[in-house]
This record gives sequence, C-alpha cells and structure tokens, in this order.
Amino acid sequence: MCGLVFSARAEPQKTPDPEKTDYSWRQTDSSLALLNHGRVVWQFNFDNPQDAYRRKQGKPYFHPVCLTDGTELTWDSPPDHPWHHGLWFSWKHINTLNYWEEDRKTGLSQGRADIADVQVRKNKDYSAWFTMDLKYHPPEKQVVLSEKRSIKVSAPDKQGRYIIDWSGTFKAGETDVVLDRTPIPGEKDGKSWGGYAGLSVRIAEHLRNWEVVDSEGRKGLESHGKKARWVDFSGETADGKIGGVTVFDESDNKRYPSPWSVIMNPKVPFGYFSPAFLFDKPYELEAGKELCLRYGILIHPGRANRNYLELEWKNFQALKRIGKTKKRIESIDKQLGTSIDVSHWTRETPFGEAIKDLKNSIDPPLGLIVLWRDLYDNAGIDQTTPIYMDGISDVPLGTVLKLLLMAVSGSPRQLGYVVNSGVITVGTKASLQAQWKTHVYDIRDLL
Repeated sequence: MCGLVFSARAEPQKTPDPEKTDYSWRQTDSSLALLNHGRVVWQFNFDNPQDAYRRKQGKPYFHPVCLTDGTELTWDSPPDHPWHHGLWFSWKHINTLNYWEEDRKTGLSQGRADIADVQVRKNKDYSAWFTMDLKYHPPEKQVVLSEKRSIKVSAPDKQGRYIIDWSGTFKAGETDVVLDRTPIPGEKDGKSWGGYAGLSVRIAEHLRNWEVVDSEGRKGLESHGKKARWVDFSGETADGKIGGVTVFDESDNKRYPSPWSVIMNPKVPFGYFSPAFLFDKPYELEAGKELCLRYGILIHPGRANRNYLELEWKNFQALKRIGKTKKRIESIDKQLGTSIDVSHWTRETPFGEAIKDLKNSIDPPLGLIVLWRDLYDNAGIDQTTPIYMDGISDVPLGTVLKLLLMAVSGSPRQLGYVVNSGVITVGTKASLQAQWKTHVYDIRDLL
C-alpha cells in the first residue's frame, strides 16, 4: 500500500508564477544584484574579488544583464576578448597608453584605473543608484584623468523593461590628455574594426538571430561607423525567448550624435556595439578641463519597436532637462534658506537699495529681478520708495524678502514673487498670476 505522508509542519511547495514578480536584493561588499524569484535581473560589480584574474581592474561593470525572467543578454570575459565585461566603460588609449586590453595572466592593462568612494543606494521600489570616483594613471605614476561616475537603474516596469542612466564627468589633471582609439580605415595602420572605446555592450553567447537597428532606420552592419541617436541590438534564445539592449546617446554629449561601433560575427559568436565617441578622431582634453558623457541603456523583452524606442529616447532627453531644472530649484531653495544680516536697514531705506542688498547678501549673488514698470503702474512703488521696515539679522533670505514686500506695499496681498528657470521675479500678484499660473508665493502667512 502506498500513500503520501506529510509532516505536521510541512506545506506543499508552490511553483513560482512567472507572471508575478517577486523582487529582492542581493548585496556584497563589491556588488549589488536585483533578483526576481531568486534569479538575477541585473548585477553591478564595482570591485573584482572573485578570482585572481580580476585583481582591481578598475572597470565597474554590469553582468549579468537580463530580462526579468533571468534570460541573460550580456557576456562577461569571453575567451576571444576576456577584457569585455558585459556592459562596461573603458577608454582605449589615454596619452598612448592602453587601458582597454588586459594581460591574460594578470588581468591588468598597461594603464591603470582605481575605484574609490563607491556609494550604493538601493530603494524600496527596486530602483538603485551608484556614485563613484575613478582615477586613471600609468602604473605607479600620478593621475592623468579623474572621473566622477553616476549610475541610476530604474525599477522594472510591468512589461519587464528597465533603464540604466549612466553618466561620467572626466577631468584632465595637470597636463593635457589625449583620448584615442585603434585607427580606422584610411588612417595609418587603420583596421576595419577600429574606432571603438567608451561605453560598450558584449552580447550573450547563447543569443542567436541577431537584429540591429538604429534611429535612422539602418539595419545590421549598416550602422557601423554611422551617426545615430540610438542603436538597438536584440537576439533570441534556443527556446524562443527574445530580448534586446538599446543605448541612447544624450544630445548634450560632445560630437553628438555619435558614430557607432557594431560587430556581428555569429560564428565566434561576437556581438558587440558601442556609441563610439572617438570613432572618427581622437579627443584632446585640456589640463583642468572637463568632459561629460551620458547614456541611457534600455533593457527590453521582444524585438525593437522603432516608434517606442524613439519615444523612450525623447523621454531620456527630458530627464536631463528635468534634472537641470531640479538642480536650479534646489539651488534657489538653498539660497532662500540662507540666514542673512540686514540690520543696517531703516524705515527710510529706499526699496531699490534693499533689493540690491538682498542680491549681494549671498555668494554667488541671488538671481533676482524686479518688474519695476509693473510696480510703478499698478502699485505706485519705485526704487526710491521707503521700505518702512526696520533692519533684522540672522533670518532666512526668503523670509526677509517676504517681509520686505509686505512692508513696502503696506499689504500682504499686493506683491509677490515667482521662481522660474532659476530666477526670482518680483512683481504685483495680478501681473505674476497672469504670466505664471503656478508657484506664486503668498506672504499672508506672515500676518
């Protein structure tokens, strides 16, 4: 007689529903991974502790980069090019020294890069953020190039798509820096596969039926060496799962839109693509000057939909504008929160002089303009009008401004100010509300 016997505490195990996500984090001293049902969605590695070959390469990288079901899209250290690390950034030559290829025995390049001050933040919504400093230098010599890198990874959406926002600010040291690459055809010792350097993606070994498309509608190797706003590389697994990686070029990048390096050799297999900032020619960065590069990397299931990718590229550009606006707002908020001293004011101090004092009360000066014609025509106030306010000290600038407007007009309802594009504009509330429907600061709360 056969039967099933269960322990009093045992419960039948349910097979995870692949349609329902179950995200979690896995973190070590040198990596952070997002998991779904225990399978890696993505892993960012910012040190190389696991084997002797990867001793302090100074090349932080994403691998594996996967769909949310765990299907890998990248390849780390393939036999043909062990210095290819999934999704990574590496210069080729800095001042003629090679920072790209690594010695197969030591894992070290001719030029060295040191990682420092790594900051990791993982969020409850399963997005993440990384910042770090990198120092590029010849062995045992001073730093020639430094980089401040910031990487933000969005939470996967309901369709399993997520985006990596990758930016680096490079600053030359005490001498000029020349960033160079393997020469291209038409140049001395030019190679058909030359031109590469910078942000790179090596496509997973098991993916087949590759398709490459760019923003200009070119397909396959037609994209190699051509300028485009974005390029998508997709492939298919043996069991029919399809996924792809799209790289967006930021419109503020130097030499935008970038030429692209694209390699498609399924026999090796060797699938690779990169926004090749240096493709056409080297770049010289003067001593003490900065170079900023920003890219978006979209991970998506299925083949590329050009209309969707074009929309996502536009959204990526918008994030830059939003970020700039946010920084300006944060800067103004910080300035308005700074305590100042205007104890020298008297009730007879002219309004124009008081405004000038506010502008110069902090460093850098406050971005403040006054609509003088509006004030004169609609409130009878000009630069000579007494402020009718005693001086005060150790009070936030924003509070002083509100008090000043109330005092000089004699009413909390007549004057106000708006913050727009990092500039404070003072005027009558009626005029300000006609021009800006929102963000008019009311001063009645000071009564």
